Amino acid sequence: MSRKRFEELSHIGQARRLHRLAKAALIAYGLDNARIKLIKHQTHATFQIDTLEESKCNKGNNGYVQNRYLLRIHGPGYQTAASIASELEWLEALRRDTDLAVPEPVSTLEGEQLTETSVPDVPEPRTCSLLRWMNGRTYRRPHTTHLTAIGEVMALLHNHTEAWSPPTGFTRRRLDWDGLFGKGAGFDVSPQEIWTSLPRRYAELFEAVAEKVRQAMRELGDGPDVFGLIHADLHTKNILFSGKETRVIDFDDSGFGHRVYDMAVSLLQNGNPTLRDDFFRGYARHRPVPNDQLEFLDTFIAARRVSNAVWRFGQAQQNPDYFRQNMSRWLESTAQAFKLFLQRH
Repeated sequence: MSRKRFEELSHIGQARRLHRLAKAALIAYGLDNARIKLIKHQTHATFQIDTLEESKCNKGNNGYVQNRYLLRIHGPGYQTAASIASELEWLEALRRDTDLAVPEPVSTLEGEQLTETSVPDVPEPRTCSLLRWMNGRTYRRPHTTHLTAIGEVMALLHNHTEAWSPPTGFTRRRLDWDGLFGKGAGFDVSPQEIWTSLPRRYAELFEAVAEKVRQAMRELGDGPDVFGLIHADLHTKNILFSGKETRVIDFDDSGFGHRVYDMAVSLLQNGNPTLRDDFFRGYARHRPVPNDQLEFLDTFIAARRVSNAVWRFGQAQQNPDYFRQNMSRWLESTAQAFKLFLQRH
């Protein structure tokens, strides 16, 4: 009896095969006897790695959990190996140049940032990276102090990228209009295929919002005062709180984009005017608030909604168990938000 192709497997079936790939990848780090636990399998597969052996990387604290790591099996076609390596270079620069608590990349035994691993029944070799595990708590519904802390962290990130000169060969996606909605979007499925597959009543709304975003981006331009390297995914699930320290994780979607888009991502689910004020109060502690750009904030929040919805629709073609069951609800809630946005603008 022939084995099913990877694409034909259920979500659980795919995860089992990726677990074998994770075990093979850990050999490159000398962690082949570690315990492996799946965290999430969507665009990428991420695993919690626990080992009882003391590692040379486990020195100091800085929010890291001793003998615990995060292994990322990067999804094919989302980021190139060069782009993933550039993400790790930015993390190293942040650790060197600032006091921000961010993930620490772990090198292989050969001193490489990445390892490429393959196992039977998983299509094509996968690029893998390893990070030290960061400790902290996330808040689905953050409070005033949390929004202020997020604003502070974002200002510090913006300060760093404005002053930092990336090394030769540094490459990350451009999160301009084409990078969010067009051929540069980095979806696993062709963006054109996604747009044409969307139900027409949703596609028309999405296209109207996307055109508003295009106009806003043209008006803002891409000069260094408005455009630069940003985290681009600084929502509440990617912020860890531990005592008075705020820790930033998941730089996978970082790229070159408008800083007001970075803010929009953080404020998408925190539309309460008071919470917005708290966020900008924190931002202003380290960097002037760009008030002339904030007139476009709602437009970039809508841009994030479009990008999220199109990404989810594309994921439903690849990962139906998780995404298709919620697709109608996601599309409908997004459509209602867009109707309100277009009425106001």
